Amino acid sequence: MSAQELHARQYRIDTFTRVHEAALTSTVSSHPMNVRVVLGVLLMHACIANADIVITSPIARAAPGARVELDLTITNDESEPLVIDLPTPLRVRFESAAATSILEFTPARSGRIEVAPHEFARVKLTGTLPAQVAGTAILAPAGLQTNQLVFQIDAAASDAAPVIEANTSTPQTAPAAAGPSALVDKPPPLAVSVYEPVYFLVGGDGGLNAKFQLSFRYRLFEEHGKLAQKVPWIDDIYLSFSQTSLWDLDDLSKPFRDSSYRPRLFYANYDLGRVWDGRIRLGIEAGAGHESNGKDGTDSRSYNMFYMRPTFTAGDPDGLRFYFAPLIHDYKADDENPGLKDYRGYVDWLFGFGSKGGLDFWTTVRKGQRSTYGSVEANISYPLSKLSRGNLTGWLMFQYFDGYGESLLDYQRKLDAQFRLGIAVAL
Repeated sequence: MSAQELHARQYRIDTFTRVHEAALTSTVSSHPMNVRVVLGVLLMHACIANADIVITSPIARAAPGARVELDLTITNDESEPLVIDLPTPLRVRFESAAATSILEFTPARSGRIEVAPHEFARVKLTGTLPAQVAGTAILAPAGLQTNQLVFQIDAAASDAAPVIEANTSTPQTAPAAAGPSALVDKPPPLAVSVYEPVYFLVGGDGGLNAKFQLSFRYRLFEEHGKLAQKVPWIDDIYLSFSQTSLWDLDDLSKPFRDSSYRPRLFYANYDLGRVWDGRIRLGIEAGAGHESNGKDGTDSRSYNMFYMRPTFTAGDPDGLRFYFAPLIHDYKADDENPGLKDYRGYVDWLFGFGSKGGLDFWTTVRKGQRSTYGSVEANISYPLSKLSRGNLTGWLMFQYFDGYGESLLDYQRKLDAQFRLGIAVAL
């Protein structure tokens, strides 16, 4: 960075600080309970010190339906004049936890605004907040590259908000009537999340093939709903669907060899209790499931099950950790494949070690009812962002499988060991 650029950057920071220091000081002294909001503004200050347009407010709190004044500061640290076309009314996006709306604010000056080199211009905006909201809200002018302004809206602020007098040295225009600001309800929070790893792998031994898996779960009950408040455990009930497919790339027509479809309904709480100062977490998943390959005739395979999966996690669940989560299940309605338990057994022994942010290893071991039957699936993943200097998402993933039962169709056959490499979208 050149000396001239450093000087321009420092000028911009000094200008921002000089213009808004008094407003922030007034906010803290007038409203000591709004430390959290002011801290948000200060953090915003650090993030937008290089911005050309900044929106601020001399108050941090306002009452629902209150008329408020905002300051729009335009800074020019270039050597040429800066021209901004400011519309009237200026549309401002309003967003709270429950709803969004577009408000109309009236600028004290509008149209062509020219800012001389190394100078700034400040324009007051006047508008009305929606009357049906409360809590923390965010305002951001539409069509301008500027920061977001945090407001705390509550009825107690009706007497606390100071009256801001207009700057008499700047020509003022009569405020226009506020435009429509009907609130639009936000959609409910996304209740779908990843259940088992989602990946696409290519490889094989004895023929090129691909293996991919899709898996998601859906939370049935809203965790902040009235029913969940009365019955707290009900928001831990999920409906999931997983699909694992084997694709024969060696055959001329490239057919799908087999697919496994696994819907489940279950209760899951992976943080039921903690021991050793929280370094070990105990949890449980239990429910009912179905697995089939979607075929008919002699190729049809399916069974139902009731299962329980205790979970044990040592370390940081979002960092370096060791986990152990065996899936214990039975076999119901397995007439089409009565010998499946001989090859898969009654427990999927899952354990892993590592970090999703680094090298991660996990494996599933099955031991059939017969002594020589079973399988091992071992996986290793590493973030692609670390291999691409932050340019790629997902994980590089390697998988090894050996044994019986990789597919339902061929559960009685021991195929060659499979080595596959690909990308995991979610783990």
